[in-house]
Amino acid sequence: MTIDPTNPYTAPQADSMPSLSPAPENIDPAQLKKIQAIIKDAGQFWLAILMCFFCGAIGPIIIGPWYLVRLIQWNSLAREEPLLLDPNVRQGSIAQKFQAAKIKLILGMSFGALIFVLIFVGLALSIR
Repeated sequence: MTIDPTNPYTAPQADSMPSLSPAPENIDPAQLKKIQAIIKDAGQFWLAILMCFFCGAIGPIIIGPWYLVRLIQWNSLAREEPLLLDPNVRQGSIAQKFQAAKIKLILGMSFGALIFVLIFVGLALSIR
């Protein structure tokens, strides 16, 4: 904890510990492109959910597997770059965005699977 000697009334500031999270320039450019693509797709999961509604039967067929593939890629990148999973990363860093992408990928994949099952059940009941 540091205190500003010129102003005794300022709140103490915590000394920032350097994070071990990788900087974008320390990651292989090919892997960085994959990481950014995963983050981008995960950030657009609301758009994917809307596509499920507007595209009818085609949306869930595409969305569920797409997010499953991205989740598999997320897991492989997490194994290759364990520093991306450092819990002490800065807000807004690539590692923090990468960590936040996992839940969005799971939600997108689950929603795609749910809509696919509902369409399948609806078709099964309509044929019957």
